[in-house]
Amino acid sequence: MAVNFWGIRLRGTAGTGLFLVALAALGMAQAQEPTEVVLHNFSPSPPNGAYPGAGLIRGPAGNLFGTAVGGGPLGYGVVFKLDTTGQETVRYRFMGRPDGSDPNAGVIRDSYGNLYGTTTFGGLGESLGVVYKLDRAGNETVLHRFTGGVDGYNPYSGVIRDPAGNLYRTARGGTADLGVVYKLDPAGKYTVLHSFTGGDDGDLGSRGIRAGLVMDSAGNIYGTTELGGERGLGTVYKVDPAGNETVLHSFACAYDGCLPTAGMILDPAGNLYGTTLAGGAFSYGVVFEMRAATGNGVLAGNGVLYSFTGRDDGCYPEAGVVRDSYGNLYGTTTNCGTAGLGVVYMLDTNGNETVLHSFTGGADGGNTYTGVTLDPEGNLYGTTEYGGTAGLGDVYKLDAAGHYSVLYSFPAATDGGGLSARVTGDSAGNLYGTAEYGGAAGSGIVYKLDATAQETVLYSFTGGADGGDPVAGVIHDPAGNLYGTTLHGGTMDEGVVYKLDTAGVETVLHSFTGGADGGLPYAGVIRDSAGNLYGTTYIGGIAGGVVYKLDPSGDFKVLHTFTGPDGAYPYAGLIGDSAGNLYGTTWAGGATGHGVVFKLNPARNTYTVLYSFTGGADGSNPYAGVIRDSEGNLYGTTYYGGPGAGVVYELDAAGTYKVLYSFTGGADGGVPFAGVIRDSAGNLYGTTYSGGTAFQGVVYKLDPAGIVTVLHNFTGGADGGYPQAGVIRGPAGNLFGTTQGGGTKGGGVVFMLQGAAP
Repeated sequence: MAVNFWGIRLRGTAGTGLFLVALAALGMAQAQEPTEVVLHNFSPSPPNGAYPGAGLIRGPAGNLFGTAVGGGPLGYGVVFKLDTTGQETVRYRFMGRPDGSDPNAGVIRDSYGNLYGTTTFGGLGESLGVVYKLDRAGNETVLHRFTGGVDGYNPYSGVIRDPAGNLYRTARGGTADLGVVYKLDPAGKYTVLHSFTGGDDGDLGSRGIRAGLVMDSAGNIYGTTELGGERGLGTVYKVDPAGNETVLHSFACAYDGCLPTAGMILDPAGNLYGTTLAGGAFSYGVVFEMRAATGNGVLAGNGVLYSFTGRDDGCYPEAGVVRDSYGNLYGTTTNCGTAGLGVVYMLDTNGNETVLHSFTGGADGGNTYTGVTLDPEGNLYGTTEYGGTAGLGDVYKLDAAGHYSVLYSFPAATDGGGLSARVTGDSAGNLYGTAEYGGAAGSGIVYKLDATAQETVLYSFTGGADGGDPVAGVIHDPAGNLYGTTLHGGTMDEGVVYKLDTAGVETVLHSFTGGADGGLPYAGVIRDSAGNLYGTTYIGGIAGGVVYKLDPSGDFKVLHTFTGPDGAYPYAGLIGDSAGNLYGTTWAGGATGHGVVFKLNPARNTYTVLYSFTGGADGSNPYAGVIRDSEGNLYGTTYYGGPGAGVVYELDAAGTYKVLYSFTGGADGGVPFAGVIRDSAGNLYGTTYSGGTAFQGVVYKLDPAGIVTVLHNFTGGADGGYPQAGVIRGPAGNLFGTTQGGGTKGGGVVFMLQGAAP
């Protein structure tokens, strides 16, 4: 039936039924949930995965297994299988917390068909990473969640496994925060074998953290560090079973290469082969050999088997090599080649290079950061993180005759997915919003839902100069033009501010550089009566983001640059008052590093920290911004703090801070990404990303007495799950919002709660 979102009470599908639990100690009210109506189901953020940034392994039957760092229901990545007919199956979709997210590394396989790997993020606090196991049925077991302490954090590389089932790899962190080598036994016991100091023993570095390990029959582990060593240019090292590290070689750059960012391979005679990102005769990187008989500190000869020239032969080999039974080596370079986008190469035993394929950046992809896998017939397999038919990467094959073919190209979700932003409505009852993924190029869309719940894609971002990944919502002016930001894209891939007119024509108003003007605008913009736009960027400026103004003529001005003590890394946008003051929050910085609430007066050029979070009972790390009532009181949420699952707070006009409610992470919800809205009676409404009966998040109401009522428990099914954005309220008292996951297509929903806010 035709519906009017603002004025008519609907009879729609039921929500999750009744939640009649009273927890007096939590300040929760007993109430029947309002009815939820799903207005639109989105496809997943590319459902089959996106951006396969790691190498592949090949199973006994010829199937290929790998990971994609993006895609899946929430855009947190997938583990996939590609059979010999080119049919892709997603073995596992990561959900971020607590199972992990962003699997930058590939997987290994044991004799039973179980897969093992790491995620860079997710796990504890959604940012530290995990080691995981997937059984043949696709069930995940988290073997270790990194804490960010001496055990390390953010493992960009995968694992190796010894015959006893112990796993080994590297991670960031350690005692000097320069990386660790760790061991994880089958019982789950985690041991740091070596913690790098940055001196002669090495420093994993920002790119070298991706380098893998190799083990010999005696249980010795060999690896590379990007930095450190005698000259600070990287090392080859060995760690024995007792955890003793020996530096086998310190790179000097000019003749032997430097900055090794990839792991090595070991031949049957115990010789090591690897690559360096830079150095060598032409400064474009080398392939090197270290012979077992040479001993400590000396490469075979000068150690260099090949120096890249930076021309058609390729340059900057960020990945390592594989070796066939004849001693030929195969690998990839990230750049150069005929199109400047890298090559696949072979190096024979005499050091002669043959370019097997030069990437074009089209359907064949380009700028590959991963190496290749070799089968017994001499075919090579690999991935490109970008390119392909949808720009989301592909899996390719190079046969023994040198013929290149794309086995699989990751598809986009055409109608969008990954709903991180709150919707906005107009007087006609239309809703407008953004989806971070999907669209014609897979880089996100701006959409409209009319009063009959029909979706129209108003604009599909290309990920280029026009922007990509719109994680923030839109606003509209009296003429119906929409304004917003994208997280990426633009001239420097640091995001843009855009305008979309009523004909669907996009104009880029500003393209961020990541420098003094800021970069990565997670938040959208607000607009004053004169047509000026105001917003924040997450990075850039001096250290931790900026507040900016963009006037109707296109003049861009930085109003404030965050330095740390005054706040850092503002995820959220701004609000303004009638006097022209701007109010907002920062995720970090402040007196104790847990974020601040701030006030900025552009006319007077004054900036004031109104409150600095301590990380204790008062909350920590406000992901969302604030709202303001007629008395000048501010209201908002923190992502962490309180008992651990975030708080709702009030900051009155006199600067007095008060926690209105502390989430437990249980039935009452937890981890509020989004802020709150307020009705005329003083009730606050919002969402939590997790918690609730199914741990998929809730919609809640907080009355002036501090009593929380859960209005809806998301199940992760047809009703959606994981609401990252908040809600808006229609004139009839209905609440409208979005979820990142769930729905009939798995890519999130736009929902309405009838009569939730009378």
